[in-house]
Amino acid sequence: MKDQYRNQKWINFREEVIELDGGVCVQCGKSRASGSVLQVHHKRYRKEKEPWDYPFELCETLCKACHAAEHGIIRPEHGWDYVGEDDLGGLYGNCERCNTEIRYVFYIQHPHWEPMTVGTMCCDDLTGTEIATDARKYKDRLKRFLTSTRWKREGDDYVIRQKQIDIRIFKTINNYSIQMGTAKGSKEYVSVEQAKEKVFEFIESEEADAFFNKYSKNI
Repeated sequence: MKDQYRNQKWINFREEVIELDGGVCVQCGKSRASGSVLQVHHKRYRKEKEPWDYPFELCETLCKACHAAEHGIIRPEHGWDYVGEDDLGGLYGNCERCNTEIRYVFYIQHPHWEPMTVGTMCCDDLTGTEIATDARKYKDRLKRFLTSTRWKREGDDYVIRQKQIDIRIFKTINNYSIQMGTAKGSKEYVSVEQAKEKVFEFIESEEADAFFNKYSKNI
């Protein structure tokens, strides 16, 4: 097998693929000019074909590190997917990538590596997104909303004014329900906190602006 990759046909084919990919690793963007070794990765193997007989669409340029990661030899630094998250309630965990103590744990997975639990920055870095950062911002805003001094107690009810509209969490026979302006919700919640979380979920959504705008025109 190794002799095949010394064959001039493979060398020529490899350079053609690298040229088609602009002379850079398609995953991390590194090039020979930056000191990286560029290799050609076969996305799928076919036993009946020589390495240079593949269609270009089944080949891609990878640097040596990304190529090793693609084959599960070293941990990949790209291509991770967010799976879920958890709040440990304190710095009780460690990021499996950088070993930093973490409270907010994010679960990520990769087709060529074992699933990992990581912190906010490593999650965003490995997934190439801001999922973890956005989740942290959402949780922080939710916490501030739940404990806001703008919530006023009126008997068994809890009222907060949002965008010039009174939002009321009122006691039903056994649970709690929500009223926004004069519009009463039909769903019930077992606790005030659960109802507050539902209010926050709504006011953070795009639906809220349409509701508030429509309501404000009618008052």
